[in-house]
Amino acid sequence: MTASFLLFILILEATVPSIHGWGLEGHALVVRLAESQLTPEASEWIKPLLPWFVFGNLTAVASWADDIIHDNSNHFDYINWQWTRALHYIDMPDWNCDYDPQRDCKNDICVDGALRNYSQRLIAADLDHIQHEEALMFLVHFAGDVHQPLHVSFAGDLGGNKVKGFFMNNSRETNLHSLWDSGLIHWRISHEFQSNFGLYYEYLYALMRNQTPTIHNDDFKQWIIESATLVCQQVYFDETNVTMNASAVFHLGNIYYMKNIPVVEQRIIRGGQRLGSLLNRLAANRPKSPASSPKKLCWGTITLIVVVAIELVVVILAFIGTRMVKRLKEKTTLSFSNPFMK
Repeated sequence: MTASFLLFILILEATVPSIHGWGLEGHALVVRLAESQLTPEASEWIKPLLPWFVFGNLTAVASWADDIIHDNSNHFDYINWQWTRALHYIDMPDWNCDYDPQRDCKNDICVDGALRNYSQRLIAADLDHIQHEEALMFLVHFAGDVHQPLHVSFAGDLGGNKVKGFFMNNSRETNLHSLWDSGLIHWRISHEFQSNFGLYYEYLYALMRNQTPTIHNDDFKQWIIESATLVCQQVYFDETNVTMNASAVFHLGNIYYMKNIPVVEQRIIRGGQRLGSLLNRLAANRPKSPASSPKKLCWGTITLIVVVAIELVVVILAFIGTRMVKRLKEKTTLSFSNPFMK
């Protein structure tokens, strides 16, 4: 666990409001686990595709796709990104857990289509740097979303958002989707890891390393089927094995938590493993640019540099001149002042 990663998480915890998806912690865990598995080639390829201010930290953009669609985390431009909302999930007919792309992902407008689209765009030779950067930030987020079971759920209750109730005797009402996004993870970290996010990451990393290696592929449909199966067989069943729905308030406690937190952790780990494998494969198969001579600055760039340099010199000279005039006035005042005048 690097110091920069821990600092990044602490800053986000203090400044970023609650957002959708796995939640801040879940997405950060998926991406950080994926980062730990990158080949040197993949790591070097990805770093230049990240915004300069994250200093090569892929985890820093884990929730970018959520940030851009909310007015409290993208104050001025969130309206222009509303078209991406439907890319975060798959809505299926209620209790029909057989994913049908023709029915559930029309025109590829769902998380399945988004994963396929941005995987291709990330290495497309005819796209520019900005488009590759955008594709990377979407891809790492959607790989996390598809492993949150309620992102592959029922249209009738909006993926559990309409199924409301209370968890662990908390007086504040929540909903099933939010509970799986972040509620179960928050309880786990705060009550079993001393509210130490870094310690929890190390636990999941060790858990991942100690598991029997599995074959990772880019069969996005398989990822989706796994989440849909969990939804129909486990997520919606309360502590007495009764199906939860939008017509009744749930009251969930330790029994539900103990049954489902291992599922949450395994989905996070599986998402991290698969994302790392996907990025490694894309890095290996991307079109390689032919070696070229160092890039030359165009005349426009040269002109801009010259203008900025001139303006900087003018500012410095003006500052020096102002200081000299001020000192001259001080000396003149001292020379002609009357020492007896009060």
